[in-house]
Amino acid sequence: MRIRTDFVTNSSSSSFILARKGELTDLQKSIILKFIEDEMFGEKILSHDSSEEDIIKCINDRDDCLLDDREDEIRALLKEGKDIYGGYVNFEDCEYVYTDLLINLWNKLENADNATFVGVKTSLEY
Repeated sequence: MRIRTDFVTNSSSSSFILARKGELTDLQKSIILKFIEDEMFGEKILSHDSSEEDIIKCINDRDDCLLDDREDEIRALLKEGKDIYGGYVNFEDCEYVYTDLLINLWNKLENADNATFVGVKTSLEY
């Protein structure tokens, strides 16, 4: 691990090396899609079959007030059969979150099929 001793700006970067044999396999594509769904699309907060009581409770109880001014839009989307997901991004810790996302994804891919996907240098410390 390198330690910076000079001036540090907000734009830092780290390099990585991955090895892949051929194109991504169907299993790897499936893992990537599942990972994105689980880690980057938030959690399901309302389902298209949520009761009126659940909808009201969700809209009134959310700490982030995200739904307060979008209640009509949310209700219309629920009526269309869509589920509602919510989450947040903490920009103060974005560098660490992004790093963790990449490392976790690489680990999942490597563990699923180590014959075709290998992390060579996956430490993103600088």
